[in-house]
Amino acid sequence: MCKNNSDHFSHRFTLNIDKLPAQAIDCFSRTILISALFLGLLLCFFGIYYFLSPTLAGIADIEKNLPQTHIKIHTLVSPVIFNALIFLIGAGIVLVSSVKLARYKIIRFDGSNIYVKKHLIFSQDTSFTEPLYNYIGVRLRVKFYQFGIFNKNKFIIELYHKDPSKIVPLYISTSKRHLRRIWRTYAQKLKMPGITISEKGMVSRNFNDLSRPYIEVASQWHLPKNFAYAQEKPAYITFKSRKTGEKMIKIHKTFFDAYSFLSAFAIIVFGALLIYAGINHNVMENHVSPNLLLMFYAFLLSVILYSLLNLFIKDIIILAHNQIIVFRKIGLLKIRDGIIDLKDIKGIDINYTPTADRYFLAIISDKNTIFIGNKLPVDGLRWIRSVIINEIIGN
Repeated sequence: MCKNNSDHFSHRFTLNIDKLPAQAIDCFSRTILISALFLGLLLCFFGIYYFLSPTLAGIADIEKNLPQTHIKIHTLVSPVIFNALIFLIGAGIVLVSSVKLARYKIIRFDGSNIYVKKHLIFSQDTSFTEPLYNYIGVRLRVKFYQFGIFNKNKFIIELYHKDPSKIVPLYISTSKRHLRRIWRTYAQKLKMPGITISEKGMVSRNFNDLSRPYIEVASQWHLPKNFAYAQEKPAYITFKSRKTGEKMIKIHKTFFDAYSFLSAFAIIVFGALLIYAGINHNVMENHVSPNLLLMFYAFLLSVILYSLLNLFIKDIIILAHNQIIVFRKIGLLKIRDGIIDLKDIKGIDINYTPTADRYFLAIISDKNTIFIGNKLPVDGLRWIRSVIINEIIGN
């Protein structure tokens, strides 16, 4: 499977090629990094504060006049180790934030050539100039990235080159709205094919075909009537069809991967913290304000619920009234994730995310994109895709 990817720093990036020469800087969010740097310095200060002498701290005389407490506080970790850990965590945050602040790429496009200058903290600056005709196409891909237990998708539109170091971003976002329209616009303006990563490798499309409705493309394949139902349905998928024509596809098995184990670990750790805090609630009330304590409980509970959603969420696809409606289900809770009219669909692709080693089915219109079957095996995604195509062409 293709792993020929370049490292882009941004989570929000746009190279506006409407006005040439165009220039943009690919870098991590400065707001997030400066906030993280401040937090890291604050943790370093709290950690080192314990080791300062009372005279330097300026609190020795004040502490003598304070009333003595008779509450015994039991700690699992000694104050020395705890404060050392706080300092090390803060120092780690400062180091990582500083490195990310120093990394950036300046990208410039004059209509014929791409100019890139890359700056890193531990190596010399590098730069290159590459003619546009050496690029193969405009690639759309999804990169899975994670902050601790929280994960999101980063949608990347880029100029694809056989040399990974020369792959250049055109658009990066964590929002999937209007994604295909933006991808198509770049491909058409640059007059280059649109490229995606599928379960079979790299797929290239003529930029003119990116505007065609999927029903128009699929009708040219001359597929036999009810071809989808001749295929063997995977055992972990339930399929129901009503006389009214409505159909339901339900995935009833939970699939696990490395990130699922991370979610399970978070549930155990934060669940244990919540139980421990609940048992020692009266002691904590003597040292923490009720509002702060309530926020702490809410944070722990939010992390646990988020991890449960990430671990056990399942997909339900409804094909009804010329629409595709997708629900996410966990337990008795069912949340509608998206809805697309069949006539508006421009692509139904099985895509691959190299960073997470996952497959998923992307149903794309100009305004919206819905992902189905994250973590499902390829055979299940192919069966679901066949059923949806069968519905689109009216077999």
